Amino acid sequence: MIGVVGLIALAPFPGGTRLAAQDSAHVVVVATTDVHGRAMHWDYETDREAPWGLTRAATAIDSLRRLYPDRVVLVDAGDLIQGNPFAAYFAIVEPVDPHPIVDALNALGYDAAALGNHEFNFGVDVLTRALAGATYAIVSGNVYGLPRDSVAYQRVVVVERGGVRVGIAGFTTPGVMVWDRANVRGRVLVRPIVPEVAPSLARLSEERAELKVAVVHSGLGGGSSYDTAGVGEENVAVRLAVLPDRPHLVVVGHSHRRIADSVINGVHFVQPEAWARSLAVAHVSLVRENTPRAGPGPWRVTRIRGEQVPLAEVPPHPGVVRRLEQAHERVRVWAGSALGTVDEEWNARYARAEDTPVVDFVNEIQRRVSGAQLSATAAFNTQAVFAPGAVRLRDVAALYPYENTLKAVRIDGATLARFLEKSATYYYQFPGDGRIVNESIPGYNFDIVSGVSYAIDLSRAPGSRIVQLTYEGRLIEPTDTFTLALNNYRQGGGGGYDMLPGLPVVYDSDVSIRDLLVDAIRRAGTLRPADYFKESWRIIPPEAAVRAREAFEPRR
Repeated sequence: MIGVVGLIALAPFPGGTRLAAQDSAHVVVVATTDVHGRAMHWDYETDREAPWGLTRAATAIDSLRRLYPDRVVLVDAGDLIQGNPFAAYFAIVEPVDPHPIVDALNALGYDAAALGNHEFNFGVDVLTRALAGATYAIVSGNVYGLPRDSVAYQRVVVVERGGVRVGIAGFTTPGVMVWDRANVRGRVLVRPIVPEVAPSLARLSEERAELKVAVVHSGLGGGSSYDTAGVGEENVAVRLAVLPDRPHLVVVGHSHRRIADSVINGVHFVQPEAWARSLAVAHVSLVRENTPRAGPGPWRVTRIRGEQVPLAEVPPHPGVVRRLEQAHERVRVWAGSALGTVDEEWNARYARAEDTPVVDFVNEIQRRVSGAQLSATAAFNTQAVFAPGAVRLRDVAALYPYENTLKAVRIDGATLARFLEKSATYYYQFPGDGRIVNESIPGYNFDIVSGVSYAIDLSRAPGSRIVQLTYEGRLIEPTDTFTLALNNYRQGGGGGYDMLPGLPVVYDSDVSIRDLLVDAIRRAGTLRPADYFKESWRIIPPEAAVRAREAFEPRR
């Protein structure tokens, strides 16, 4: 990684033979992805300054533009308008034009942005209104509008920098059709990415693009977190490197990983850190093809070199801060509003290792609202805490950061056991090589079920770990049936829970679960563990339970 000060030390053509000025060109592609509402350098869940944000990115981008005038191309790979209280406020509470996050991209002078799957969390109408104020191109070649069945946004855009025609194509993970099925049904179809790449790159060729950049809201690889029957694969960016017609550069998003510069089959891949924690910067060297009679021909890419610019120590851009200040203060006031109180601390730190009141609170509210016998949720954020005293809206946002809605399904005992076995793969077998948590599985895919009692025996192999599974003191039989409350993401099979999508839905609401929690706290006034907490699960043997708890101890 390099710092913003170190940018001035970067040479456009490190090594190699220096070409005559008229024969060479240099383009700098700068990218963000998975900003998730972090327009400002602020954590609204703790009400403190944070080491991220487009306000910090703006300073670094300004430095790059001064260093490389008329050479910088700025793109974003999606998941902009969802993901924190700032995003939620301007989607739900006070929609304004222009949308402040979109306006931040306008202020930074973005050239293009792809759509992320979370762009659809608030519905197509909210997305359409937000994007109406964009002064940059929205590129997404595999997102089709219905019923016309035509590309809903621009398939590609071409911009010129330093005399080089830079073509930008965008793509969105088709998981939208699973996770936001209700929001897009009849209005949007997100097709598989790979078959749509060729038409987009062909369009760039028709428009005489000399540098081709694919901005892909899809992980590099690693399969899908859902059943792909009838739906395109989730993480396919790497496959762009083996197509007959390939881009020169791929900006990867969605997976919240970091790729400084990976080269596969001649194609360069970069991925900045999520939340505007860093910029991905790709320096592209080109030479012009000269012909004696026709004169200078098109530019040809000869070299690409990727860098990461960390933003934690970069000062916020004063002009962008001023532009966002009023919006920022409105969100701070809203996020700080008191909902109720707790007399003792409710902490989610160990919620993936043992039953806790704060997760049982979520499950109990889901059960009460839906009328289901059982409820499933995840500990989405192990840093969430309700400190003694006032419980504020920002505390609930930290506990439940997603826009999920509540559903309930009818499930039999055999399927419930499969569901719990899938969840238990979050842990490795014990004792093993010293590791206990399978970090390849996101914590939000470890579900906890209340209303039943069970143990996770980590001495057993995956698939046979759920023991002592009972309901009201009786062992559950495979043919027993229950109603189970859960969120729409999980009900759709998100996280690889392919046993759930076909189950009969017996309750369906379009109210966000976070809003249900907010309403419950307001009604209760004071939250007491006894009103929600009932131990329903544990890890065995005891040594494994201790090791699991240790995995979530604060790092020193």
